[in-house]
Amino acid sequence: MSAPPLQDLYWPPVRPFEGLAPELARFLSAPADAQAERLARLRTDPEAHGRFLHEHLATLTSRSLGYRDGPATLTRDDDLEIALFAARTRLERELFDAWATPAPVPELHTQEAAADHLDALAADNSGVSHPLFHYLARDATRDRIEYFVRCELIRNEVVDDEVALLVVGLQGKQKAVAAANLWDECGRGRLENFHTYWLRRQLGSADGWEELARYRREHPWYAKITSNLFTALLTRPSRTQAAYGCFFVFESWVEPHFRLLLEGMDRVGLHDEDMRLYFTAHTRIDPRHSQELSDGLRAQRPRLSPAELCQVLRGAHLAVDAGTRQYDRLLRHLER
Repeated sequence: MSAPPLQDLYWPPVRPFEGLAPELARFLSAPADAQAERLARLRTDPEAHGRFLHEHLATLTSRSLGYRDGPATLTRDDDLEIALFAARTRLERELFDAWATPAPVPELHTQEAAADHLDALAADNSGVSHPLFHYLARDATRDRIEYFVRCELIRNEVVDDEVALLVVGLQGKQKAVAAANLWDECGRGRLENFHTYWLRRQLGSADGWEELARYRREHPWYAKITSNLFTALLTRPSRTQAAYGCFFVFESWVEPHFRLLLEGMDRVGLHDEDMRLYFTAHTRIDPRHSQELSDGLRAQRPRLSPAELCQVLRGAHLAVDAGTRQYDRLLRHLER
């Protein structure tokens, strides 16, 4: 059986690596104490601090996932890779210790209590009913909604690889529900049902790839926050359980957010099936997945230690904080 149309085009729709940004190159070449001093100075300017972290973490993330737009993904350069890993380690530590502002994590000592907390958090947090999505449903113009759809495409363009990384290191029921989610992401074996293929359909043709590549150069740093956070959790073994909690929150948001986005698309006359399919399908799929993740924690064997449960909950609270801050900035940007 032949592959469906669009399958021959490289995914994610990014251009090959063109060189490090001068600012990042200088950071890589600086000694460790100079890097630490640079980050300490940036903390006095929250805008510059956030931009520096998230612009450069996005570059290092693409490298860690192996895409062609990342440095040292198509060639071998041991010295550069060592420098890149050291910089990513330092920037991720800055992200968690100096930039993130999650709510305190409650001390819960059983899986059942932790799962109950996740369910309650999913129903009531600052991201689930964020004003951004009510703005999209009720007030945003067509061009603003199309802009947000491009942001969502970029945010979700590698979600199958993210879920694949989530599977690694989990055991028992947690691994089973993460693997089931990955099987759905991969279209249950059918290329045309890959969730990323539905995103390919949004772009339509090679012209759409080129248009997105031009847009990507202006993609604001604050639209990269949740992707950077999730990848930072996924790619370090000590953060495996935090990645599980983070993913639970992100999955729980999909249905309420996409439902309001679709209302906005209806209001402005965006009825094209290729543009809407990704969003309509996920309003049905993701409530089940978020419940499976909660139930997977509740039924997990071998049982998690209190320290591991704390990591799950910390990941969930990090997700709420990161997503809310991203949505705050996007709302202000779109309203301008």
